[in-house]
Formats: sequence, C-alpha cells, structure tokens
Amino acid sequence: MGQDHGRLGRFWRARFGGALVREVALLAAMLWVYRLVRFAARDQVDTAFRNAQTVLRIEGLLGLDFEAALQRLALPHEALLRGMNRYYVTAHFAGTVAFLVWAYVRSHADYTKLRRVLVAVSAAALAIHVAFPLAPPRMMPGFVDTMALWGPNPYRSEAVSGFANQYAAMPSLHVGWSLVVAYGVVQLARSPWRWLALVHPVLTFAAVTLTANHYWLDGAVAAALVTGAAWRLYPPGASRSRPPAPGHAAPARRVAAAA
Repeated sequence: MGQDHGRLGRFWRARFGGALVREVALLAAMLWVYRLVRFAARDQVDTAFRNAQTVLRIEGLLGLDFEAALQRLALPHEALLRGMNRYYVTAHFAGTVAFLVWAYVRSHADYTKLRRVLVAVSAAALAIHVAFPLAPPRMMPGFVDTMALWGPNPYRSEAVSGFANQYAAMPSLHVGWSLVVAYGVVQLARSPWRWLALVHPVLTFAAVTLTANHYWLDGAVAAALVTGAAWRLYPPGASRSRPPAPGHAAPARRVAAAA
C-alpha cells in the first residue's frame, strides 16, 4: 500500500505525469471558458456592425484604411487566396498546440511563463470581444469573403459554428497567438534558424487581412496585448532558461564533474 501511494505521488509530481495531466486540464478549461464567454457577444449584431463602421472611420482618419485595396490586388490570384484561407483555418489552432507541446518538452519553466502569456492575452481578448463586438471586414461592403468563395469555410461546419462567435474580430487572436508562438520559439530555441518563426505572424497577418477576417487594427491591438504580457513575464535583461546545446554541459554540472 505504501509503495502504491509512493508511486502515485511520484506520478502526480512528475513532469510527464500529473503535471502534464494538470496542464491539459487547464488548457481544456480555458477553451471551455473561451467558448462560453464568446457566446455572450454573438447576438449583438447591430452593435457589431456599428462598431465595424467606427473602426473603418478610425482607419480612414489615420489614412490606413488599406485592407479593401490590398484584397482587391490579391483577388485575381485564386491560388494565393486559397492558400491564405487554408493557413487561416489550420495554422491558428494546430500551430499553437504544436508549439505548446514542443515548449513543454523543451523547458517546463519557460513553458509555464509562455502559457501564462497565452492565457493572459486570451483573457484580455475575450473581455474586449464582449465589450466591443465587431463584425469582420468580410461582412462589410467593399470586401469579399474569400472563404465563402473558395473555401475552406469553417463557419459552414456545425462543430465550428457552435463554437465560434463571428462578431469577435477585435482583437485578432489569430495574430495574438501567432506572436506568442514566434516569441516563444525565439526565446527557447538556440539555433540561428529560430528567427524563421517570425514568418508565422507575418503570414498570419497577411491571411487575416487578405481573407477579410480582420482589420489591421485588430492585429495591432493583439500585438499590444502580447507585448504587455511578455514584457511583464520576460522583462528586459531577465535571464532565460534556454537549454544548453547537446554536448555542452551546464556550468554547475561541469564543476560537479571536475570535483
């Protein structure tokens, strides 16, 4: 009996035992809350369209209402927009999950910080979704819904339509999560190739804009949320626990080996 309790205790404390179970449960709970809260604003249709007009006016006053013109340049290139549609639909969730698995294996301490950034950004975004429901550009005059035109269109799926709130454009969690992923890879990886991770948020921003799923301002607000959360958890000059390269023992281990 005592041995069984000891094994259970070790499992519950183990990184790939109870700790992993708790992480999966936490992320599942976050997704459940995500779905619940997004529903709170899905019926505010009139407000969402009024807010969309406000966003377009703000972008016009700034001289940065370029989304419709940019999409018009891309519309003759069907293959490009099919690719952007696919990237928008698949890279957001699948890429984030893959990154979280990699980060958990790579460095549990840094994974915990990055997960906190992701949760903080998502929580702040959900609060804005409720307070400021926003119709996406694809629902506004002058824009084309490329997912409805060429597919894939996730909003035709019962599973996705029951989960998604189409009036939650501000801020863009696609952009926000892609920035967390790129930031995390740059923080944790040691290869000079890690900077290629920055391509992900660039492609994500292009995808959300060209497919008319978000205004550029949605991405800018998401970037501000990520910057604030990351600054708090990774202040400039703070040490990071980047794993040592293979064959290079940590300093403490080398001293212990020499002793």
